[in-house]
Amino acid sequence: MHRTMPTVSQVKTFDLQGLADARSKCPIRISWSIAVLRAYALLSAETASLRQTFMEWPWPHLYEHPHPIGNLAISRVVDGEQWLFFAPMDEAHTMPLLQLQGLLERYQTAPVETAFKNQVRFANYPDMLRRVMWWLRFHFTPKKRVKRLGTFALTTLAGQGVTIVDPKAPVTTTLTYGPLDDQGRCNVTIAYDHRVMDGKEVADILCALERKLQTQILSEFEMLTQQVESRSRAA
Repeated sequence: MHRTMPTVSQVKTFDLQGLADARSKCPIRISWSIAVLRAYALLSAETASLRQTFMEWPWPHLYEHPHPIGNLAISRVVDGEQWLFFAPMDEAHTMPLLQLQGLLERYQTAPVETAFKNQVRFANYPDMLRRVMWWLRFHFTPKKRVKRLGTFALTTLAGQGVTIVDPKAPVTTTLTYGPLDDQGRCNVTIAYDHRVMDGKEVADILCALERKLQTQILSEFEMLTQQVESRSRAA
């Protein structure tokens, strides 16, 4: 279904040296994907178009979800093969970094039959049934579509030193980022549904996302570090 979406990709180089320093000083490991997802969820809560979905049926219209739902692409090994799952992060704009990291670790380590129960069950259905269910999920009820697919997706291979050039997912915006260079810079890309957003708005969103990472997310790392150190001194 997402192959028919008129998507465009835009990229901006972010300066994240300050955030990288704060993250390295934090006694608790928080993944880059969680930091970026949290920032984008916060921005989505403030930006209506990031929570909108173009619906083609029964007539072309926009549906706006009341809060952001992120879907994080996670690779797991199932029966000796690599499977790609989408881990829902509902209302990540209200969750602290530590809670989001715990949720991510559950998706990464819990049995796939538990962590991704619906996706595993769906994959075992006959092909024709999957196609019908996918069509209904994609077109029939916008709330259920967003519940299953999210308002945005995040996928990255930065940990392997790889940059995804043109990310694809059946959502209005798909976010990805590449590895940091020696100066703490990295390329951040948003692929977006051109029926919902235009290039100027996405450029503004990329700038706002960089500021969110440089300020609020950096402050959250510093606060988490202070909390851990305070507990250690009290003990």
